[in-house]
Amino acid sequence: MSHRNRHIHRLVREPRLEGVAPPQMLRDDFAALDAKTVLRCSYDVEQLVLLQSIEGHAHMGHGLFYGKTFPNTSMDDIVRSLRLDPIMVKEERQELIDEVSEFAERIVAGENLKSACNSEGEPLIRCGALRNIEIDPCGALQGLYLGGLRDEAQIRNLANRRYGVQMGYGKCFLVDQVVLKRLGMNGFDLARGAHEDEVDEFERAGLFAENGDPQISYMYVRYKAGPGASDDAAVVMAGKMFGLSAAVGCFLADAVDTLEKYVPEYSDQDYSIADYIEHNYDKLAVTKDDAVDLAYLCAIPHEMQGKIPDSSLRHMLQIDRKHDQCALESHLAFVAGNPRSNMELDHGECTNTEFYQYIDQRLSSFRENGI
Repeated sequence: MSHRNRHIHRLVREPRLEGVAPPQMLRDDFAALDAKTVLRCSYDVEQLVLLQSIEGHAHMGHGLFYGKTFPNTSMDDIVRSLRLDPIMVKEERQELIDEVSEFAERIVAGENLKSACNSEGEPLIRCGALRNIEIDPCGALQGLYLGGLRDEAQIRNLANRRYGVQMGYGKCFLVDQVVLKRLGMNGFDLARGAHEDEVDEFERAGLFAENGDPQISYMYVRYKAGPGASDDAAVVMAGKMFGLSAAVGCFLADAVDTLEKYVPEYSDQDYSIADYIEHNYDKLAVTKDDAVDLAYLCAIPHEMQGKIPDSSLRHMLQIDRKHDQCALESHLAFVAGNPRSNMELDHGECTNTEFYQYIDQRLSSFRENGI
């Protein structure tokens, strides 16, 4: 082949996979979101968080996708469309998780940490709101522990049986995209159905892959359909039950749960941190029973669907410019009994004032009646 023909060959684009958004659409959606969004964290971390929002937009037809859905769009597709290096992006997200793990290890080792910062004094997740909040180390580990367990399928199932609710739950798996397509399914099908009785069948079909396999994505497989749980409620309930430091720890667990969806080696890292704390910290003073209670308390009742916020990490940190306040700051101020501005939460399901009234009523009923 001549030099000229080799050059032409290199310019031929590989066909785009079915259900994957065009690169230009991904770039445009990221640019639009980035232009209007300011998060309560450093800009480099803001970019890492916004990338995941683009995946949600493509899957659900939100943002600039104008109702068109691309359910097989992966984080790799998004990162490459922005001409970034997937390996570096994954490593940067993992570094943020590692700092949370090291934070827990330092407390277990006996360091009397006063703030949720790394060894160099930088706030975890680079969230400046955490820099000046004085924490109790034990309370922070309680929140990390409970936050790391509350989303586990086993814990949610126990909450359903204990309290007679029908909370949905599932688990993340490494999914072989080729096998998924062969089964006539996509990521939306896995996340929205009820597949508890099909997991063994999926495994036999080779759907679940290993780290390092080609064509894999870390995807959520819903076991049981039903209302979900509110991350906002988890942070606030943990704080109301165990103190401000537990609210901080629960937020960090939720952040890890988000970041671990795109890292060099996929695993359930928020659970791993919780398991480490349980087996190495003898001052914990909370148990899996408390995690079951927290799972129940942050479950969204059927009649409250669409009325209770369930903020993603992006929405938890997104600054409302009218008030110079993000949802996390509002939640921590409420737990601490400090002033806060009235603002809408998540996608406008309710105001923070309405939400905290709901929290107080639900917690009061739980403490009085056990339900």
